[in-house]
Amino acid sequence: MKRRALLLTLLPAAAWAQSNLAQSVRERLQQPEWLRGDFTQTKKVPGFAKPLLSSGNFVAARGRGVLWRTLKPFASELRLTQTEIRATQGGQTAMKLEASREPAVRLINTLMFALLNGDVSGLADVFDLKGSVNGAGWQLALAPKAGPLQQVLQRVSLEGDGFVRRIQLFEANGDESLIQLTNQRTDGAAEPGLFQ
Repeated sequence: MKRRALLLTLLPAAAWAQSNLAQSVRERLQQPEWLRGDFTQTKKVPGFAKPLLSSGNFVAARGRGVLWRTLKPFASELRLTQTEIRATQGGQTAMKLEASREPAVRLINTLMFALLNGDVSGLADVFDLKGSVNGAGWQLALAPKAGPLQQVLQRVSLEGDGFVRRIQLFEANGDESLIQLTNQRTDGAAEPGLFQ
């Protein structure tokens, strides 16, 4: 009985700590309507001796979508909107997943929008958050809450300041990805037709 009472006492404290951490990180993150930047991704796949390297640039528009343009080793685009994920290569659609038919699409989009738009409260809906804030910098460790996300991800680590600078994904299948975001900027004209 005492153990249960202790658990009930600790649960609100844990939720409060997560909320407080999320708020502290959110206060440090810029919340631009349009964000542009460059990325490098290093992906380790079990069974491959060398990691897979790719690089390119991205555009994130709050509430509209994320466009991930890979330039090396070959050109391709991944466009995420509220309703779909579309991959193109050489101007041709290579893959299209609709949120209305694929529940995982909604989850992936929520995660990417939250990561690149600094919506830490959105992350707290699907992850247990731990981390620290030190001056302008912060670190977060995300563990998926019980549900379908656990079938895809083991954990996510994030680091940043006014922007997310580093994302490390540990997938359930053993793959590991390190994404480093650089040259992030909020300047430049909006591109309204980009996510239509």
